[in-house]
Amino acid sequence: LRQNELDKREQEIIRKEKEIEKRNKESLIIQSQLENLNKENELIDLIFRGREERNLEYKSGGNWKDLRFKIIKTVLAMSNIRDVGAIIVGVTQEKDTFDPAGISPSDLESYSQDTIAANINEFADPYAEVTVTKIFQEGKNFVVIQVEEFTELPVICKRDGDSLRRGAIYTRPRRMYETAEIPSQTEARELLDIATEKSIRSTYSR
Repeated sequence: LRQNELDKREQEIIRKEKEIEKRNKESLIIQSQLENLNKENELIDLIFRGREERNLEYKSGGNWKDLRFKIIKTVLAMSNIRDVGAIIVGVTQEKDTFDPAGISPSDLESYSQDTIAANINEFADPYAEVTVTKIFQEGKNFVVIQVEEFTELPVICKRDGDSLRRGAIYTRPRRMYETAEIPSQTEARELLDIATEKSIRSTYSR
């Protein structure tokens, strides 16, 4: 009888542990879904912001093959400024007005994470980190390419290409939101400061 009671208690403990484990898993799934929803909402906000910024550039509709050199150049530049940058494909500009017109389904298919990352890193040294997200909003398709700040060393263009020059260091000047080679000592000093900060943090984290 005593052994049966012990067995029942053990089974009850196991059952409760499984219930707790199940609830924890469900909680993690819900948390992940909420985080993904928040992230998508943030990207949608960027699409409809209606103005370009140092860390935000719009590109009109088109497939990856047609736009790749312009996008690659912008990625190299955004890699060299602080914080995450974003390139939105599917927003056209008419003077000072930005129209979220979207891109066609066939053009949308041309944008894949693997292809874009590989093409970009044929020109980037060191490696440039990007995340490609497809957004469907208000019946229209958009592509968001998020660009991470460089990890240790500034990103340099390592090959010549259409509008790309081997050895060039691109940035996004503060005076005008466009992609260009470092135009002045202000941008050069900013880039050196970022690299120095990263080097110091890396040294102290060892």
